[in-house]
Amino acid sequence: MNIERLSLDQLRVFVQVADSGSFLAAARKLARAQSAVSYAIASLEDQLGVMLFDRSGYRPQLTDPGVALLADARQVLDHVDSLQVRANSYARGQELEVALAVDVFFPTGCLVDLLRRFRDAFPAVTVRLEIEALGAVAERVLDGRAMLGILGTLPTTPPNLLRITLPSVRLVAVVAPHHALAQVKGRISEKLLSQQTQLVLSDRSELTARQDFSVHSRLTWRMSDLGTKHALLRAGMGWGNMPLHVVRDDLDAGRLVTITTTHHPPQGAELPVQCVYKPDHKAGPALSWWLDSLAELKTLEGTES
Repeated sequence: MNIERLSLDQLRVFVQVADSGSFLAAARKLARAQSAVSYAIASLEDQLGVMLFDRSGYRPQLTDPGVALLADARQVLDHVDSLQVRANSYARGQELEVALAVDVFFPTGCLVDLLRRFRDAFPAVTVRLEIEALGAVAERVLDGRAMLGILGTLPTTPPNLLRITLPSVRLVAVVAPHHALAQVKGRISEKLLSQQTQLVLSDRSELTARQDFSVHSRLTWRMSDLGTKHALLRAGMGWGNMPLHVVRDDLDAGRLVTITTTHHPPQGAELPVQCVYKPDHKAGPALSWWLDSLAELKTLEGTES
């Protein structure tokens, strides 16, 4: 066996014969002489050291090794074709990858909708996606790990980043219905609020490390995952701010209730959301698509939750 001598052309002939059902039909599809197709298959079999087709019948039939190796041949050709598409795109100035940093409060449904549309527009471009909170999103953009970021939980934008204003996210303060704060009628005092455990997102960045945003309690439990915070809120382990789109079903079902404080009106508060990127980052077609698509958003409500 001398696999180093294999050619992509031999693999394409192999796949075409298998798909066409005969050497003659494959030759017609490939616009070649039947003898050339037969020679390509014979050479491939010799190099692999196995018979790919049983030629004893009227039509060639794949052998057991042929069936197994056909799947490998298809995979090799798929990878090669993908390589060619990506190389051609890069030669035209299109990025091979888009790296995004997205705030944990950004609605998943909207993000899924954007990603689906991006995949349809740029099937050869891969996506690297990081979901972060607070200063970690801006930090990813500043250090070059992300081409653009979507900020939500960070109240200020670093001055050395360009920004596009997006539709806002509504935040509500919630607790479980059996929590002590849920029993208070009307507005909750600052003193009482400070005595109850507040669940807050932790900051994994150096940009805003050791800074607190919207923290009103002396007792805090910190976590980096919004799903964990959501579960702890429903378990009655504390109170906290959550995006309305995340807890809407819980509020409707009575698994969570809203609370009113000096900082948290009954209807909730609007959280500004921004897209940020470095002014010196050259935007190719793929990144330009993201900048244009985000700028055109009229709502952050997506098709999935």
